[in-house]
Amino acid sequence: MFRTSITMPIDLAEYAQRRAGGNLSGYLADLVADQRRREAVWARLAEHGYVGDLAPTEAGRAEIRARLQQHAARKARRGDGTGQQAA
Repeated sequence: MFRTSITMPIDLAEYAQRRAGGNLSGYLADLVADQRRREAVWARLAEHGYVGDLAPTEAGRAEIRARLQQHAARKARRGDGTGQQAA
């Protein structure tokens, strides 16, 4: 296990402490691990040609998130879990 000390603005430290629920080091480790996973995914996409105009963007991710949320809302309204209507 690696131990270190960090310095950050008080408001960020207080926010992180509240979000951490008592385990600040675990919370920060999860944030770093999430970023590392994202970078690995972006690298894999680049390996397969998703670069330049095809590269993932924040706007594109936001659009897909919105579509998924709309789909989940429609599915919840139908109540059958399939998203399909009876004939």
